Amino acid sequence: MSAAEEDEHLPSSIGGLIGFALSGWAANAPLYLLLAAGVFAAYALAEFAIPAAATETPQGQFKLYVLQYTGLFADSFVVAAVALGVAARGLGTPLSPRTLAAGATERWLPVIAVTFLAQSVVLLTNTFSGLETPPEPRALVYLTAPITWILWGILGLTGPFVALAQSRAALTVLVGFGHAFTTSLRRGNLLRLCILAAITVLPTLLQTLLQNDLVQQHASRPIFWANVPIDALTVGPLAAIQTAFALDFVRRMGRPEQPPAGR
Repeated sequence: MSAAEEDEHLPSSIGGLIGFALSGWAANAPLYLLLAAGVFAAYALAEFAIPAAATETPQGQFKLYVLQYTGLFADSFVVAAVALGVAARGLGTPLSPRTLAAGATERWLPVIAVTFLAQSVVLLTNTFSGLETPPEPRALVYLTAPITWILWGILGLTGPFVALAQSRAALTVLVGFGHAFTTSLRRGNLLRLCILAAITVLPTLLQTLLQNDLVQQHASRPIFWANVPIDALTVGPLAAIQTAFALDFVRRMGRPEQPPAGR
């Protein structure tokens, strides 16, 4: 893709990027809504197939892991499909739903791998995010939370970068992981990265608040109802925004890359 072509199809302003991303998602809304329903169904199957158990018990921990990895597999397919659709729109060459589904299937495994790495880092750093009880001294969370959110914003770029990579080699996962850091941490991209981080953290913040409220009300299956509907509804639009910002970060580095066409 030439710089002229990219400037023509990919807005340069932050608001323009967000609008571009959401309109790109809306252009294939029937497919993405169907995939969102599939994400919800996969979670529901895991939730209701395994008997309920207190989270402190081994059975409860096992169920949490099953739900977590069910979401990882389902969400990764959505991320791949949305990234292809938004990137193709940036090229001015929209892809059909069938082509997007085929392309997402081809890229599903590497996106799963990089999403697993990203989620592992998120779990390790969640204590410092301010979304759960922080370690002592608690005042330190005012410093660690913004840094953690920015880290999560960067990690959210890894899925789109890997989905749009030309190569399918195993090394692509590590290259995409590193690419997310090298492009987003450039000085000229820091403001945009902060805005992307806030957008990336928003679904998690809503899930945390809702789960705490449902637990206090002793609602049935609070983890499922607090997390799954929000995840299913937001994974697609969020992936679209992350893809648009990823393309913009690459463009602003002066090394625009052409996303691969789906098959």
